[in-house]
Amino acid sequence: MSFVSRYPVTIEWGDCDPARIVFYPNYFVWFDRGAHHLMDALGLGHDALIAKYGVVGAPIAEASARFLVPSEYRQTLVIESSVESCEGRRFTVLHRGVRDGTLLLEGREVRFLGVPHPEHKGRLRAIPIPPEIVERFRDGPKP
Repeated sequence: MSFVSRYPVTIEWGDCDPARIVFYPNYFVWFDRGAHHLMDALGLGHDALIAKYGVVGAPIAEASARFLVPSEYRQTLVIESSVESCEGRRFTVLHRGVRDGTLLLEGREVRFLGVPHPEHKGRLRAIPIPPEIVERFRDGPKP
């Protein structure tokens, strides 16, 4: 998988803890936004997924992060998001936070394509990821 979407983030005062570094849950918010930017860039935004596949969304089944260098108030970083792997009913989105070529953090989200569960109202069921979506993850947006 190779297509990368980039989402710039300027760190605001409210993103920081008393030490003036980013309060770690904010990275997960930025990862989620990065994933949505990635899906939109691939032509797989919510509207497209609903229209073609009946998918309600791409919920997270797992999330993790590894923090290497802290980020501070008023700094800018870029969240680079790409699909790292795709197997069966799940795909893993890799997020890399970078500033001036330096890797600051790395995060992963394991997601699935969810449709309304036919037997359990209010729940979602994961569907197999269609081959054309796997192709889009690998090759990027279609011209």
